[in-house]
Amino acid sequence: MKKSLTLGMAVLLVLAWYVTVSSWLGNGVKYENCLAEAKRLEEKELYLDAITQYEEAMKLKSATLELELLVAEDYRAMGDSKGYTNKLNSIISTYGPDERAVNLLCDYYKENYSKERLMRFLVSLHEKYPNDELVAGYYDTVKGMYREKYMSVQDIGVYHGKYAVYMQNGKKGLMNTDGDIVVEAVYDDIAYNGNNDDRITVKDKDRCYFVNKKGYKVQEPEESYEYLGVLSQKRVAAKKAGKYGYLNENMKEQIAFSYDGATAFKEETAAVKQGEKWALINRKGELKTEFIYDDIAINSLGACSVGGVVWVKQGKEWRLINGEGENVGTEVYDDVCAFETDGYSAVCKYERWGFVDQQGNLVIECTYQDAKSFANGFAPVKQGGLWGYIDTENYLAVSCDFEDARQMNSKMTAPVCHQGNWTLMELQAFH
Repeated sequence: MKKSLTLGMAVLLVLAWYVTVSSWLGNGVKYENCLAEAKRLEEKELYLDAITQYEEAMKLKSATLELELLVAEDYRAMGDSKGYTNKLNSIISTYGPDERAVNLLCDYYKENYSKERLMRFLVSLHEKYPNDELVAGYYDTVKGMYREKYMSVQDIGVYHGKYAVYMQNGKKGLMNTDGDIVVEAVYDDIAYNGNNDDRITVKDKDRCYFVNKKGYKVQEPEESYEYLGVLSQKRVAAKKAGKYGYLNENMKEQIAFSYDGATAFKEETAAVKQGEKWALINRKGELKTEFIYDDIAINSLGACSVGGVVWVKQGKEWRLINGEGENVGTEVYDDVCAFETDGYSAVCKYERWGFVDQQGNLVIECTYQDAKSFANGFAPVKQGGLWGYIDTENYLAVSCDFEDARQMNSKMTAPVCHQGNWTLMELQAFH
Protein backbone atom coordinates (compact mmCIF):
# COMPACT_ATOMS: atom_id res chain seq x y z
CA MET A 1 0.00 0.00 0.00
CA LYS A 2 2.74 2.38 0.98
CA LYS A 3 4.72 1.53 -2.14
CA SER A 4 1.68 2.21 -4.34
CA LEU A 5 1.13 5.61 -2.63
CA THR A 6 4.76 6.59 -2.99
CA LEU A 7 4.78 5.56 -6.65
CA GLY A 8 1.59 7.61 -7.28
CA MET A 9 3.07 10.71 -5.70
CA ALA A 10 6.21 10.35 -7.79
CA VAL A 11 4.12 10.11 -10.95
CA LEU A 12 2.19 13.26 -9.97
CA LEU A 13 5.42 15.15 -9.30
CA VAL A 14 6.79 14.12 -12.67
CA LEU A 15 3.59 15.19 -14.37
CA ALA A 16 3.61 18.54 -12.56
CA TRP A 17 7.22 19.10 -13.54
CA TYR A 18 6.43 18.13 -17.14
CA VAL A 19 3.49 20.55 -17.30
CA THR A 20 5.58 23.36 -15.77
CA VAL A 21 8.52 22.83 -18.08
CA SER A 22 6.22 22.45 -21.08
CA SER A 23 4.43 25.69 -20.12
CA TRP A 24 7.74 27.48 -19.58
CA LEU A 25 9.11 26.22 -22.88
CA GLY A 26 5.84 27.11 -24.56
CA ASN A 27 5.91 30.63 -23.11
CA GLY A 28 9.50 30.93 -24.16
CA VAL A 29 8.59 30.07 -27.74
CA LYS A 30 5.66 32.51 -27.64
CA TYR A 31 7.93 35.18 -26.17
CA GLU A 32 10.47 34.78 -28.96
CA ASN A 33 7.69 34.74 -31.53
CA CYS A 34 6.33 38.05 -30.15
CA LEU A 35 9.76 39.64 -30.41
CA ALA A 36 10.26 38.35 -33.93
CA GLU A 37 6.81 39.59 -34.96
CA ALA A 38 7.53 43.00 -33.39
CA LYS A 39 10.72 43.31 -35.45
CA ARG A 40 8.86 42.28 -38.63
CA LEU A 41 6.16 44.88 -37.97
CA GLU A 42 8.78 47.57 -37.31
CA GLU A 43 10.33 46.87 -40.71
CA LYS A 44 6.91 47.52 -42.22
CA GLU A 45 6.64 50.72 -40.10
CA LEU A 46 3.62 49.27 -38.29
CA TYR A 47 4.87 50.62 -35.00
CA LEU A 48 1.61 50.52 -33.05
CA ASP A 49 1.22 46.79 -33.81
CA ALA A 50 4.87 46.27 -32.88
CA ILE A 51 4.22 47.90 -29.50
CA THR A 52 1.32 45.49 -28.97
CA GLN A 53 3.68 42.54 -29.62
CA TYR A 54 6.24 43.90 -27.15
CA GLU A 55 3.52 44.32 -24.53
CA GLU A 56 2.40 40.70 -25.12
CA ALA A 57 6.00 39.56 -24.68
CA MET A 58 6.24 41.43 -21.38
CA LYS A 59 3.13 39.63 -20.14
CA LEU A 60 4.79 36.28 -20.86
CA LYS A 61 7.96 37.27 -19.01
CA SER A 62 8.68 40.08 -16.60
CA ALA A 63 9.08 43.47 -18.25
CA THR A 64 12.68 44.40 -18.87
CA LEU A 65 14.39 47.74 -19.38
CA GLU A 66 15.49 46.67 -22.85
CA LEU A 67 11.93 45.97 -24.03
CA GLU A 68 10.62 49.17 -22.41
CA LEU A 69 13.23 51.17 -24.38
CA LEU A 70 12.20 49.43 -27.62
CA VAL A 71 8.59 50.44 -26.98
CA ALA A 72 9.70 54.04 -26.37
CA GLU A 73 11.60 54.07 -29.68
CA ASP A 74 8.51 52.82 -31.53
CA TYR A 75 6.46 55.69 -30.09
CA ARG A 76 9.09 58.09 -31.38
CA ALA A 77 9.27 56.38 -34.78
CA MET A 78 5.54 56.85 -35.34
CA GLY A 79 5.70 60.50 -34.28
CA ASP A 80 3.88 60.15 -30.96
CA SER A 81 5.77 62.74 -28.92
CA LYS A 82 3.59 62.38 -25.85
CA GLY A 83 3.79 58.59 -25.94
CA TYR A 84 7.58 58.72 -26.31
CA THR A 85 8.23 61.16 -23.46
CA ASN A 86 5.66 59.50 -21.19
CA LYS A 87 7.30 56.11 -21.78
CA LEU A 88 10.79 57.38 -21.02
CA ASN A 89 9.54 59.14 -17.88
CA SER A 90 7.83 55.89 -16.85
CA ILE A 91 11.09 53.97 -17.38
CA ILE A 92 12.99 56.44 -15.17
CA SER A 93 10.28 56.23 -12.54
CA THR A 94 10.44 52.40 -12.56
CA TYR A 95 14.15 51.73 -13.03
CA GLY A 96 15.68 54.93 -11.67
CA PRO A 97 17.78 57.40 -13.71
CA ASP A 98 19.01 54.92 -16.34
CA GLU A 99 21.66 56.59 -18.48
CA ARG A 100 20.08 55.66 -21.81
CA ALA A 101 16.60 56.83 -20.83
CA VAL A 102 17.88 60.09 -19.33
CA ASN A 103 20.09 60.81 -22.36
CA LEU A 104 17.25 60.09 -24.79
CA LEU A 105 14.79 62.27 -22.92
CA CYS A 106 17.24 65.17 -22.50
CA ASP A 107 18.18 65.07 -26.18
CA TYR A 108 14.51 65.00 -27.19
CA TYR A 109 13.62 67.96 -24.96
CA LYS A 110 16.58 69.92 -26.38
CA GLU A 111 15.58 69.22 -29.98
CA ASN A 112 11.82 69.60 -29.74
CA TYR A 113 10.93 71.72 -26.70
CA SER A 114 11.99 74.91 -24.97
CA LYS A 115 14.94 75.16 -22.61
CA GLU A 116 12.43 75.73 -19.81
CA ARG A 117 10.88 72.28 -20.42
CA LEU A 118 14.30 70.62 -20.22
CA MET A 119 15.12 72.63 -17.12
CA ARG A 120 11.89 71.66 -15.35
CA PHE A 121 12.57 67.98 -16.08
CA LEU A 122 16.14 68.11 -14.77
CA VAL A 123 15.26 70.14 -11.69
CA SER A 124 12.52 67.62 -10.87
CA LEU A 125 14.92 64.72 -11.47
CA HIS A 126 17.59 66.32 -9.28
CA GLU A 127 15.11 66.79 -6.45
CA LYS A 128 14.27 63.07 -6.62
CA TYR A 129 17.83 61.78 -7.15
CA PRO A 130 20.12 64.45 -5.64
CA ASN A 131 23.10 62.08 -5.22
CA ASP A 132 23.06 60.49 -8.68
CA GLU A 133 26.18 61.51 -10.66
CA LEU A 134 24.48 61.40 -14.05
CA VAL A 135 21.60 63.57 -12.84
CA ALA A 136 23.96 65.97 -11.06
CA GLY A 137 25.97 66.39 -14.25
CA TYR A 138 22.90 67.26 -16.29
CA TYR A 139 21.54 69.51 -13.54
CA ASP A 140 24.76 71.55 -13.56
CA THR A 141 24.12 72.39 -17.21
CA VAL A 142 20.75 74.03 -16.52
CA LYS A 143 20.84 75.40 -12.98
CA GLY A 144 22.32 78.63 -14.31
CA MET A 145 19.67 79.10 -16.99
CA TYR A 146 17.98 82.47 -16.75
CA ARG A 147 15.63 84.77 -18.54
CA GLU A 148 15.56 88.54 -18.61
CA LYS A 149 12.29 90.28 -17.97
CA TYR A 150 11.07 92.70 -20.59
CA MET A 151 11.82 96.08 -19.05
CA SER A 152 14.52 98.74 -19.10
CA VAL A 153 15.32 101.45 -16.56
CA GLN A 154 18.24 103.69 -15.73
CA ASP A 155 19.27 101.78 -12.59
CA ILE A 156 18.00 99.17 -10.12
CA GLY A 157 19.34 98.79 -6.59
CA VAL A 158 19.64 95.70 -4.40
CA TYR A 159 16.36 94.02 -3.42
CA HIS A 160 15.37 94.08 0.23
CA GLY A 161 12.23 92.13 1.04
CA LYS A 162 9.70 92.63 -1.75
CA TYR A 163 11.10 95.75 -3.36
CA ALA A 164 14.14 97.48 -4.84
CA VAL A 165 14.80 101.15 -5.47
CA TYR A 166 14.95 101.93 -9.19
CA MET A 167 15.90 105.06 -11.11
CA GLN A 168 14.36 106.51 -14.23
CA ASN A 169 15.10 109.94 -15.69
CA GLY A 170 17.13 110.84 -12.63
CA LYS A 171 14.27 110.16 -10.20
CA LYS A 172 13.75 107.19 -7.87
CA GLY A 173 10.85 104.87 -7.05
CA LEU A 174 10.19 101.27 -5.96
CA MET A 175 9.59 98.13 -8.04
CA ASN A 176 8.70 94.58 -7.01
CA THR A 177 10.43 91.32 -8.00
CA ASP A 178 8.29 91.05 -11.15
CA GLY A 179 9.53 94.44 -12.30
CA ASP A 180 6.14 96.07 -11.64
CA ILE A 181 6.24 99.67 -10.44
CA VAL A 182 5.06 100.02 -6.83
CA VAL A 183 6.04 103.64 -6.20
CA GLU A 184 6.55 105.86 -9.25
CA ALA A 185 10.00 107.33 -9.84
CA VAL A 186 9.19 110.89 -8.73
CA TYR A 187 11.57 111.30 -5.76
CA ASP A 188 15.12 112.61 -5.58
CA ASP A 189 16.06 109.77 -3.24
CA ILE A 190 14.55 106.73 -1.50
CA ALA A 191 15.93 104.71 1.42
CA TYR A 192 14.34 101.27 1.86
CA ASN A 193 15.52 98.23 3.84
CA GLY A 194 12.55 95.87 3.57
CA ASN A 195 11.56 96.10 7.23
CA ASN A 196 8.48 98.33 7.02
CA ASP A 197 6.54 98.85 3.79
CA ASP A 198 4.55 101.66 5.39
CA ARG A 199 7.59 103.69 6.47
CA ILE A 200 9.61 104.23 3.30
CA THR A 201 11.98 107.18 3.44
CA VAL A 202 11.88 109.61 0.51
CA LYS A 203 13.42 112.94 -0.39
CA ASP A 204 11.48 115.40 -2.54
CA LYS A 205 13.53 118.50 -3.29
CA ASP A 206 14.42 119.87 0.16
CA ARG A 207 11.86 117.82 2.13
CA CYS A 208 12.45 114.37 3.68
CA TYR A 209 9.52 112.28 4.93
CA PHE A 210 7.96 108.79 4.98
CA VAL A 211 5.50 107.29 2.49
CA ASN A 212 3.72 103.94 2.38
CA LYS A 213 3.99 101.45 -0.49
CA LYS A 214 1.24 103.31 -2.36
CA GLY A 215 3.31 106.48 -2.28
CA TYR A 216 1.06 108.25 0.23
CA LYS A 217 2.79 110.44 2.79
CA VAL A 218 2.39 108.93 6.28
CA GLN A 219 4.82 110.93 8.44
CA GLU A 220 6.99 114.03 8.19
CA PRO A 221 9.41 115.34 10.84
CA GLU A 222 8.60 118.70 12.36
CA GLU A 223 12.08 119.94 11.50
CA SER A 224 13.67 120.04 8.08
CA TYR A 225 16.46 117.53 7.41
CA GLU A 226 18.93 117.38 4.53
CA TYR A 227 19.03 113.59 4.74
CA LEU A 228 16.81 110.97 6.33
CA GLY A 229 17.86 107.30 6.43
CA VAL A 230 15.87 104.12 7.00
CA LEU A 231 14.12 103.37 10.27
CA SER A 232 16.10 100.52 11.81
CA GLN A 233 16.10 99.38 15.45
CA LYS A 234 14.00 102.43 16.33
CA ARG A 235 16.68 104.78 15.06
CA VAL A 236 16.89 106.93 11.92
CA ALA A 237 20.16 108.46 10.81
CA ALA A 238 19.57 112.06 9.71
CA LYS A 239 21.50 115.15 8.63
CA LYS A 240 20.76 118.69 9.73
CA ALA A 241 22.83 121.82 9.18
CA GLY A 242 25.64 119.72 7.74
CA LYS A 243 25.91 117.36 10.73
CA TYR A 244 24.61 113.82 11.31
CA GLY A 245 22.73 112.46 14.30
CA TYR A 246 19.86 110.08 15.03
CA LEU A 247 16.09 110.38 15.53
CA ASN A 248 13.86 107.85 17.27
CA GLU A 249 10.78 106.28 15.66
CA ASN A 250 8.70 109.31 16.70
CA MET A 251 11.08 111.61 14.85
CA LYS A 252 12.50 113.07 18.06
CA GLU A 253 16.24 113.69 18.27
CA GLN A 254 17.85 110.80 20.14
CA ILE A 255 21.59 111.15 19.49
CA ALA A 256 23.11 114.60 19.08
CA PHE A 257 23.80 115.98 15.62
CA SER A 258 27.55 116.26 15.96
CA TYR A 259 28.96 113.83 13.37
CA ASP A 260 30.28 114.15 9.82
CA GLY A 261 28.85 110.80 8.75
CA ALA A 262 26.56 108.07 10.12
CA THR A 263 25.34 104.58 9.14
CA ALA A 264 22.07 102.82 9.91
CA PHE A 265 21.84 100.75 13.09
CA LYS A 266 21.93 96.98 12.90
CA GLU A 267 22.67 94.54 15.72
CA GLU A 268 22.77 97.45 18.19
CA THR A 269 25.72 98.92 16.28
CA ALA A 270 26.27 101.87 13.95
CA ALA A 271 29.33 103.74 12.71
CA VAL A 272 29.78 107.52 13.00
CA LYS A 273 32.42 109.82 11.56
CA GLN A 274 34.16 112.70 13.28
CA GLY A 275 36.50 114.69 11.08
CA GLU A 276 38.29 112.05 8.98
CA LYS A 277 37.95 109.14 11.43
CA TRP A 278 35.22 106.61 12.19
CA ALA A 279 34.09 104.87 15.39
CA LEU A 280 31.36 102.41 16.44
CA ILE A 281 28.51 103.42 18.76
CA ASN A 282 25.56 101.70 20.45
CA ARG A 283 21.90 102.78 20.31
CA LYS A 284 22.40 105.12 23.25
CA GLY A 285 25.08 106.95 21.31
CA GLU A 286 27.88 105.61 23.54
CA LEU A 287 31.23 104.85 21.93
CA LYS A 288 32.07 101.18 21.45
CA THR A 289 35.43 102.05 19.91
CA GLU A 290 37.53 105.20 19.62
CA PHE A 291 37.68 107.31 16.45
CA ILE A 292 40.58 105.39 14.96
CA TYR A 293 39.33 104.03 11.64
CA ASP A 294 39.96 105.67 8.27
CA ASP A 295 36.93 104.06 6.67
CA ILE A 296 34.03 101.68 7.36
CA ALA A 297 32.47 99.28 4.82
CA ILE A 298 28.73 99.93 4.46
CA ASN A 299 26.30 97.53 2.74
CA SER A 300 23.18 98.16 0.64
CA LEU A 301 21.09 98.46 3.81
CA GLY A 302 23.22 101.40 4.88
CA ALA A 303 24.58 99.34 7.79
CA CYS A 304 28.09 98.24 8.72
CA SER A 305 27.48 95.32 11.11
CA VAL A 306 26.30 91.88 9.93
CA GLY A 307 26.71 88.76 12.02
CA GLY A 308 28.44 90.82 14.71
CA VAL A 309 31.41 91.79 12.51
CA VAL A 310 32.45 95.02 10.76
CA TRP A 311 35.03 95.79 8.07
CA VAL A 312 37.28 98.72 9.06
CA LYS A 313 40.20 100.40 7.31
CA GLN A 314 43.36 101.58 9.01
CA GLY A 315 45.97 103.06 6.74
CA LYS A 316 45.78 101.03 3.51
CA GLU A 317 44.59 97.80 5.14
CA TRP A 318 41.09 96.51 5.68
CA ARG A 319 40.54 94.14 8.59
CA LEU A 320 37.55 92.45 10.21
CA ILE A 321 36.59 93.38 13.79
CA ASN A 322 33.73 92.52 16.14
CA GLY A 323 31.38 95.04 17.69
CA GLU A 324 33.85 95.78 20.48
CA GLY A 325 36.70 96.58 18.11
CA GLU A 326 38.56 93.28 18.55
CA ASN A 327 40.21 91.70 15.50
CA VAL A 328 38.48 88.73 13.88
CA GLY A 329 41.03 86.63 12.04
CA THR A 330 44.50 87.82 11.11
CA GLU A 331 44.30 88.54 7.37
CA VAL A 332 44.17 92.07 5.95
CA TYR A 333 42.98 93.10 2.48
CA ASP A 334 43.40 95.91 -0.04
CA ASP A 335 39.65 96.40 -0.50
CA VAL A 336 36.41 94.80 0.72
CA CYS A 337 32.64 94.78 0.31
CA ALA A 338 30.58 94.74 3.49
CA PHE A 339 28.64 91.60 4.36
CA GLU A 340 25.13 91.79 2.93
CA THR A 341 23.67 88.80 4.79
CA ASP A 342 25.03 85.80 6.67
CA GLY A 343 26.82 84.75 3.46
CA TYR A 344 30.39 85.50 2.43
CA SER A 345 31.97 88.93 2.00
CA ALA A 346 33.96 89.91 -1.11
CA VAL A 347 37.60 90.86 -0.47
CA CYS A 348 40.45 92.03 -2.70
CA LYS A 349 44.14 91.24 -2.52
CA TYR A 350 46.73 92.03 -5.21
CA GLU A 351 43.94 93.35 -7.48
CA ARG A 352 42.01 90.05 -7.41
CA TRP A 353 38.80 89.31 -5.56
CA GLY A 354 37.70 86.34 -3.44
CA PHE A 355 35.48 85.72 -0.41
CA VAL A 356 35.76 85.29 3.35
CA ASP A 357 33.32 84.02 5.97
CA GLN A 358 32.34 85.84 9.16
CA GLN A 359 35.19 84.21 11.06
CA GLY A 360 37.66 85.84 8.68
CA ASN A 361 38.54 82.61 6.83
CA LEU A 362 39.28 82.87 3.12
CA VAL A 363 36.75 80.43 1.64
CA ILE A 364 37.08 81.29 -2.09
CA GLU A 365 40.50 82.26 -3.41
CA CYS A 366 41.11 85.75 -4.83
CA THR A 367 40.92 85.05 -8.57
CA TYR A 368 38.17 87.35 -9.93
CA GLN A 369 38.55 90.76 -11.60
CA ASP A 370 35.83 92.11 -9.30
CA ALA A 371 33.16 90.75 -6.98
CA LYS A 372 30.30 91.70 -4.67
CA SER A 373 29.27 89.98 -1.46
CA PHE A 374 26.97 86.95 -1.32
CA ALA A 375 23.23 87.13 -0.77
CA ASN A 376 20.77 84.22 -0.92
CA GLY A 377 23.48 81.76 -1.94
CA PHE A 378 24.93 83.64 -4.93
CA ALA A 379 27.46 86.40 -5.53
CA PRO A 380 28.11 88.61 -8.57
CA VAL A 381 31.64 88.15 -9.99
CA LYS A 382 33.47 89.73 -12.91
CA GLN A 383 35.52 87.78 -15.46
CA GLY A 384 36.65 88.88 -18.90
CA GLY A 385 35.16 92.30 -18.32
CA LEU A 386 31.62 91.00 -17.73
CA TRP A 387 29.57 89.95 -14.69
CA GLY A 388 27.93 86.64 -13.80
CA TYR A 389 27.11 84.72 -10.60
CA ILE A 390 28.82 82.00 -8.57
CA ASP A 391 27.34 79.84 -5.82
CA THR A 392 28.96 79.08 -2.47
CA GLU A 393 30.89 76.17 -4.03
CA ASN A 394 32.54 78.64 -6.44
CA TYR A 395 30.58 77.16 -9.35
CA LEU A 396 29.82 79.68 -12.12
CA ALA A 397 26.06 79.28 -11.95
CA VAL A 398 25.25 82.13 -14.35
CA SER A 399 27.68 82.88 -17.16
CA CYS A 400 29.38 86.27 -17.30
CA ASP A 401 27.07 88.03 -19.76
CA PHE A 402 26.34 91.36 -18.06
CA GLU A 403 27.96 94.78 -17.90
CA ASP A 404 27.06 94.98 -14.21
CA ALA A 405 25.08 92.90 -11.72
CA ARG A 406 23.68 93.16 -8.22
CA GLN A 407 22.83 90.60 -5.55
CA MET A 408 20.12 87.95 -5.91
CA ASN A 409 16.97 88.27 -3.84
CA SER A 410 15.17 85.37 -2.17
CA LYS A 411 13.07 84.84 -5.34
CA MET A 412 16.31 84.27 -7.32
CA THR A 413 15.81 87.50 -9.23
CA ALA A 414 18.62 90.02 -9.62
CA PRO A 415 19.12 93.42 -11.29
CA VAL A 416 21.56 93.23 -14.24
CA CYS A 417 22.82 95.74 -16.78
CA HIS A 418 22.70 95.05 -20.53
CA GLN A 419 23.74 97.58 -23.15
CA GLY A 420 23.66 100.39 -20.65
CA ASN A 421 20.15 99.66 -19.37
CA TRP A 422 19.07 97.79 -16.24
CA THR A 423 16.62 94.93 -16.29
CA LEU A 424 15.81 91.88 -14.12
CA MET A 425 17.36 88.44 -14.53
CA GLU A 426 15.37 85.50 -13.18
CA LEU A 427 17.24 82.27 -12.40
CA GLN A 428 14.92 79.71 -13.98
CA ALA A 429 15.93 76.55 -12.09
CA PHE A 430 14.47 77.97 -8.88
CA HIS A 431 11.01 78.82 -10.28
